[in-house]
Amino acid sequence: MSQLYADIIIDISHSAIDRVFQYRIGAEWEEQVQIGSLVTVPFGKGNAHRHGYVVGITQTPSYAPDKIKEIAEVPQKGIPIEGKLIQLAAWMRETYGTTMNQALQTVMPVKQTVRKTTQKVEETKLSEDQWEFVTLNEEQQALVDEFAEDVQMSTRKTYLLHGVTGSGKTEVYIQCIKEVIREGGQAIVLIPEISLTYQTLARFRKHFGTRVAFVNSRQSKGEKYEQFRKAKDGEVDVVIGPRSALFTPFQNLKLIVMDEEHDSAFKSDQAPRYHARDVAIKRAKLENASVILGSATPSVESYARAETGQYRLWELKDRPDGVKAQKIEVVDLREELRLGNRSIISRCLYKKIQESLARKEQMMLFINRRGFNSFVSCRACGEAIKCPRCDVALTYHQHTLQATRQLVCHYCGFSMAMPQACPSCKSKMIAGFGTGTEKVEEEIKKLFPQIKTLRMDRDTTMRKDAGARILKQFAEGKADMLIGTQMIVKGHDYSNVTLVGVILADLSLYANDYRAGERTFDLLTQAAGRAGRGEKEGEVVIQTYQPEHYAIAAAANQDYKAFYDMEMAYRRMLRYPPVYDMLQILLTGESKGKVESYAGILCRNLKEKTNALQYTQTRIIGPGEAAIGKINDEYRYVIYVKAPGLGAITTLRDYVDTCSCEGVTITVDMNPMTIC
Repeated sequence: MSQLYADIIIDISHSAIDRVFQYRIGAEWEEQVQIGSLVTVPFGKGNAHRHGYVVGITQTPSYAPDKIKEIAEVPQKGIPIEGKLIQLAAWMRETYGTTMNQALQTVMPVKQTVRKTTQKVEETKLSEDQWEFVTLNEEQQALVDEFAEDVQMSTRKTYLLHGVTGSGKTEVYIQCIKEVIREGGQAIVLIPEISLTYQTLARFRKHFGTRVAFVNSRQSKGEKYEQFRKAKDGEVDVVIGPRSALFTPFQNLKLIVMDEEHDSAFKSDQAPRYHARDVAIKRAKLENASVILGSATPSVESYARAETGQYRLWELKDRPDGVKAQKIEVVDLREELRLGNRSIISRCLYKKIQESLARKEQMMLFINRRGFNSFVSCRACGEAIKCPRCDVALTYHQHTLQATRQLVCHYCGFSMAMPQACPSCKSKMIAGFGTGTEKVEEEIKKLFPQIKTLRMDRDTTMRKDAGARILKQFAEGKADMLIGTQMIVKGHDYSNVTLVGVILADLSLYANDYRAGERTFDLLTQAAGRAGRGEKEGEVVIQTYQPEHYAIAAAANQDYKAFYDMEMAYRRMLRYPPVYDMLQILLTGESKGKVESYAGILCRNLKEKTNALQYTQTRIIGPGEAAIGKINDEYRYVIYVKAPGLGAITTLRDYVDTCSCEGVTITVDMNPMTIC
C-alpha cells in the first residue's frame, strides 16, 4: 500500500500557524485517520505533542518524505469532524476573514469525552403511528404539502416563513420535520435563547419522544458529548439548541429550522463572527438539505432576499380557530406626565393589571433594561458615577448574586457599593435615575401588594437552569406576573397570559445603531405576541414617548409590510444593509493616542486602495471614536466600509488582515448586527 500523508491544522490559535502542516500516517493509524479526525502530532523544534485536525489525506508528499514527521497518536476520545463540516469551516474562513483554526474550533462539536452524565432519561421512542396528531388549518396545510412535494422531488430550498404571532409556525416546523424523518433524514432546530429550550423540547418530545436531543452552552462537556454522540450514531432524529447546534454531526441532515430568525443572538460576537442564517444555508447546500427561516418579524435582509426570489416566501396570515388578534393600546407618556402621573405604570396599564388579577389571569411586563436605575447622578454637580474601566455610567442594582445596593458595569463587570456621597463634590444629593426590571418589580409590589411576581433577566438567570426554573414556575401558575427583559418576549407560549405591558418602548430607539428601528419593531411585535395565545382574548399596552415613530406605529398595528417599506427607504437613502454590504473595522488598545493615530493611518490607506482599485461606489467612513470610547481599559476607534456587493468589501477586508500595529488589536465584522 502506498504511503499516506495527512494535511493537518494544528490546534493553536495564532495567525502565524494558520496553515496546513503535513504528517506521515503510520501503518497502525491508517484505518483510524480520516478527514476530520483529531490527532496528536510532534510539533516545532522540540517536537512537543500538539493536537491537530485532519483536513485532507493524500499520497503526494509536499516536500522530502524523509523530513515529514509521523502522527504520534489518534486519540480514541472525541467525535471526528465530518468532511462536510471541514468544508464548512473552510467556507467560514474565507467568508468571515477568520483563521482556519478558529473556524474548526467553531464547527467542532466537542474536543474530547469526559465522564458521561449520570442523568437517566426514560426511553420513549415513538413510532410514526404514535406521533401526536396536529390539525392544521388551510394555510398551514398548503405549506406542508408544498414542502412534502419538494422532499419527494429531492428539491431543496430556503423557505422564509413569515407568520403573525400565534399563527402556528411551530406546527408547520413539526410537520415538515416529520416529512424529512419519513425519508430517513434528520433535522436541526435552532432557537435564539437557551431559556426557550425547556418549552421547545417538551413540545417536540410529544411528537418524537426521546428521538429529540438538545445542546446549549450551559451543558457540561460530558453532556454535550453524549448528545452529539447520539446524533452521530443515529440515535436521535432532531437536535434543538442555539446557534452552536448548527454543527451537530448528523450523517443524513435534511432540514435546518431557524426559529425567530430575526434575532441578533444568531450572530456570533466572537471570531469567526458568523451569522447562523448564512452558515445554515451553506451547510444545507453541502448536505443537500432544506432550510426554513421562521419569524413574525423577519429580518430586513431575509425579507429582501425573499422579495428577489432567493428565498421561497411562505406566509401565515391567520391564527388558529378561536384565537383572536390582540387588542393593542398605545399610551403617550407625555400625556401621562401632563396629567400628573409620574409613575412608571400608566393609568391604562394600572387598570388592566387590576382587571387581570380579578380574572386570575397572568401578565407579562417587558422593559429591555435590567437593574434598578440606569445610572446614579449627583444633583449638586451633575456628575454621573462612571465605570473606571469603561466610558459608561454604572447601573444601580438593589440585589446581585454577590451583594446588595451595588453599582455595576454591564460591560466589564466592575462593581462597587452604592456611595453615600458624590465621589466628585462629596455632596449627599445623589440619586438613581432611569428604570430597569428591578425597579419595575418593586413598583408593581407597592401598587399591588397581593401580586406574585417572577423576574427574568441576566441577573436572575446566571445560575445553570435558572431560566428554565423561572419559566416552569410561571407555566405552572405559581406567579401572576413575569417581569423581564427581551428574554421573555422570544417564543414563549402561555395560554393564561392575557395582558402584556411594554413599560418603555423607546429604549431601543435611542441606540446609536442603524438597526434601532428594526430592533424596536421586533421587540414590540414579539412582546405583543405573548398575549392571548389561548382561547382568552389578549390585551397589550405599549407605553412610549414617541407614539408617532414608524416602528412603534407599525408594531401597534401589527403591520410588518408598512414597517419594512419605511425601513428599506431609510436603508436605501443611507446605504445600509441589505442595500449595501458593510464592513466594520474596530481598533482597540490601551494607548488612546496610538489607537487613534493608527486608525487614521489605516483609514487613509483604505481610501488610497479604494481609489487605486477604482471602487467608485465604495465609501470609507471614519475613523471615529466608537459609541463607547473605552471598555475594560481599552480605547476604541472604528472605521466603516460600505459597498454595493461583497467584492470590494472582501478585498478590503483581506487587506486589513495584513495590517498590524504593536499595541493595537484590529477586529473586522461583515455586516454587523450591532454598531460599535
